[in-house]
Amino acid sequence: MPVERNIITILAVDMVGSTRHIAGCDPEDAQSFLDLWYEHIRIAVERAGGLIVHYAGDGGIAMFGWPSSFEDHAERACRAAWDITQTTGAIGPQGGDVCFRVGVHSGLVGLRQAHLQGRFRFDIAGSTVHIAAKLQQKANPGEAVVSADVVKLCRSSRPVVADCDSLISSDGISVPAFILNERPKDAVDNDIARRYRQPIVNRSDELAVIRENLPRPGGPSRSIGLVGEPGIGKSRLAAAAVTDAIALDTKVLVFQGDAQKRTTPFAAVRALVDDLLGQNVAASSDRLRLVLGGRGLNEEDVLILESLFFAPGPRGTSQPRNRTETEIARALVNACLALAPSTRPTLLLIEDLQLIDSESRLFLQLLARAPKPEQPICLLLTGRPEAINEARETADTLIVLEPLTRSHMEHLGRQLWSGGAPPAAVLAHAIDRAEGVPFLLEEFLRSMETSETAAGQNLPQSVESVIHARLQRLSPGAKTLAQALSLLGESVEVDLARAVLDADLPMLLNDLAELERYAFVHPLAGNSTSFRHQIIAVACSDTLTRERRQKLHRAAIREIILRHPNLSGRYQQLAFHAVGAGEDPIALDYLWKAALEAFRGSAAVSLNLIFDQALQVMSRMGEAAEKKYVDFVLMAFAPMLQLGEFRKMNEHLPRTMDLARRHGLPHQVCSLHSQLGMICWFEGRYEEGLRLTREGLQMAKALKSPGLIFANQFMMANALHGMGQIKQAIEALKELDAFLTGDLENARLGSVALPKSLVPAFMSWFMNATGEYAEALDHASRALEIAVRAQDPYSEVLARNTMGRNLLLLRRNSEAVQCFAIARELSDRNGYDAIKANLTGAAAAALARTGEARAAVRLVEQCLHDGFHRRTGQMEVGWLYAGYAEALVRCGEHERAVEALERALEIAHGLKNPWLLADCLGLSAHLLTEIEPGHPRIAADLAEQRETCQRFGVAVWTMDPAQPTALAQHA
Repeated sequence: MPVERNIITILAVDMVGSTRHIAGCDPEDAQSFLDLWYEHIRIAVERAGGLIVHYAGDGGIAMFGWPSSFEDHAERACRAAWDITQTTGAIGPQGGDVCFRVGVHSGLVGLRQAHLQGRFRFDIAGSTVHIAAKLQQKANPGEAVVSADVVKLCRSSRPVVADCDSLISSDGISVPAFILNERPKDAVDNDIARRYRQPIVNRSDELAVIRENLPRPGGPSRSIGLVGEPGIGKSRLAAAAVTDAIALDTKVLVFQGDAQKRTTPFAAVRALVDDLLGQNVAASSDRLRLVLGGRGLNEEDVLILESLFFAPGPRGTSQPRNRTETEIARALVNACLALAPSTRPTLLLIEDLQLIDSESRLFLQLLARAPKPEQPICLLLTGRPEAINEARETADTLIVLEPLTRSHMEHLGRQLWSGGAPPAAVLAHAIDRAEGVPFLLEEFLRSMETSETAAGQNLPQSVESVIHARLQRLSPGAKTLAQALSLLGESVEVDLARAVLDADLPMLLNDLAELERYAFVHPLAGNSTSFRHQIIAVACSDTLTRERRQKLHRAAIREIILRHPNLSGRYQQLAFHAVGAGEDPIALDYLWKAALEAFRGSAAVSLNLIFDQALQVMSRMGEAAEKKYVDFVLMAFAPMLQLGEFRKMNEHLPRTMDLARRHGLPHQVCSLHSQLGMICWFEGRYEEGLRLTREGLQMAKALKSPGLIFANQFMMANALHGMGQIKQAIEALKELDAFLTGDLENARLGSVALPKSLVPAFMSWFMNATGEYAEALDHASRALEIAVRAQDPYSEVLARNTMGRNLLLLRRNSEAVQCFAIARELSDRNGYDAIKANLTGAAAAALARTGEARAAVRLVEQCLHDGFHRRTGQMEVGWLYAGYAEALVRCGEHERAVEALERALEIAHGLKNPWLLADCLGLSAHLLTEIEPGHPRIAADLAEQRETCQRFGVAVWTMDPAQPTALAQHA
């Protein structure tokens, strides 16, 4: 093998007076004596992770840190040195004490594995070996002498040492040395706690808050968020928290965000559950079921986790119903609570929250508010400023890290500079450029300190140029590895990197050790490595040529496919590499599969991000991607509306329609008619929606497609209702009800809810407008019965929403409160955001009419605070403000009530929806009568209501059947 350069630790050992021990002994007895003590040395070295490379009877040389890459090689060598010297009471053949001298030194060596006469041997060259031998000669019998370089490299456990009488010299090289007085403690098996050697500068307040919130046995569970710009010190504080937690005997679990997986649903929490389950448990469905069942997890949650970790069975086998992301998240929370240690607290560190997928963020929010487990769980989140809202939604305590002051940066700069204080001009210049960010200061100073040129000439113009300069000073192998790692993700398995580079594992580990020494990457965490900061990865990636980049991406695709027969959860990662490889068609195929996974898992946020990525790929592909563009838009439509992305879908639907027609895709054209009709209905463009759905219905009948017939006729009925043609709308639904018989009775037909439940639910809604309250309640009851029997939560929410309206109109207000409460609980549990504004407005009205007006106001204001009114149609927002106004009047907040009324009426007038308008006008007249009986608007509102009802056949409903006197005068 070619010579490699590496900083390792060398241990030199010699038995004191070996000749005296074996003088006069039979050669076989002498050999047995020496073999016995060779075994003593070998066990001590190998137990510490070292390798004996040379031994000659009574002494030899061992190395630590190569070929096995241990970042704590100096500590390991010190432990071996101490164990070798512990020979108290040992007697040689001639009666003398058996003892050893040991010398330990760390430094740069040349390493080569040679093949000589059929055997492998290691050659080590460099002054490090000679200095270790000089230290061994300096030691007294029974002593281990270590160099200052060894002490400096001991990170997790500083050795207890005493000064030597003098410097050790070897051929003009002087080395400060120390006597090892105690065995260094074994390192805690957690890399997070060992990342940093320097003490924290000016973070005492933040650290105190974190320490106060760390979990204690029997104490409460807590959640903390650390937010700040890159390099501000979030990871440094997290490492300190982990160190403190380990000292408190707390179980520590860590997972990190990954830019390649931020749209892969539940990617982060799946890694966490894998860690909790233990090695190989999640590799088998049977083992997973056995472990989870043994921890008391219910069958429903076990089924959800099985479907998450294992791909569905082949077509034709029994398939579980699609779960919402909230259901899946709750099942994962229950699994984590069941699997968490029951005898000690747990600290869960989540790094880079901005790169955590949205479904895992939902899991974290639910976990933070979960019932207290046997032992507390503390969530510690770190994230960039763009993740502050997510951190605020999850954490009980939010800490925003600000830049350090100049005086603190000066203190930090002096700590970082080795060999005394840095030149004042160099430090001042670095601080000016770092702008209070510790990482930037560290990078500037590292570049200046290791440069042979003057500081002013070498000072880079940006952090990226600093990292580029440092990258060029790496060995070729380490540089190549850093560049490859920058393309492979936030956390990269060593085996994957080795396969992508087609590298020898020992050599790769050697390069990885160099990257660690130069602060490019963290110490190995298991079999994975990661960059210390994302900015380093970006800078390394930018140095790759296009040809080299594409080659690495292609190799990554090949290895991921080879290593993972089940690619579930990896399609977005594969798409990332395919884009980098310049293979847009392949990338689009992977994005499509990733989108299907997100769609089936009801992961609307992830699907939205995947859709955006696919749009970029398809724009580059041009005409070749037009059919797939149509498919993407059609699949993304319903989830986008759930997120309130009306404008976004409006931008794409017209072009999608044009392309579907151009490519002769009649089914897609017909589907687009119903989807455009739904957009029109949500936005109050009822006439346009009616035209589109009527055309779509004609096409659907010609295509003889039950799903398309249902989609278009159902939306046509809604458009008719919005226009005030309520009788025609009811007739259209009755036709659909008759249509859904036989094989179609239980078919879903591509709908978000069960059609057989959806039709009577909306028929009930329409009949509420005509005053047929009893029959409307019968239809709502039938819809609810079907939904409950089918265990379809979304259909149940729709049925309960219209049933609650029925009950309000029948003045059965207490029953309405209960009905809406169940619907809201289902909606919250399953993440049905689009219906929440409508549902909240109705629930507020019911609460206000049962003496719970304050609770009603809080309910609406929480809905507004959460932004649900921005993620639905305007009609739903109108109902929200109507309920808000009624609750505010009951609370005596008349001015705010009038503002809410005006907002509701503004929406109703804008939509020209007769039922909403008539209801809001009647409510306005009634509430104004209570606030100010002589208000001039009362008569005007009643007159407009009467004219609207007469014109469209809408029933007049008053809050008080007896009608207050003042209101009757205007009537």
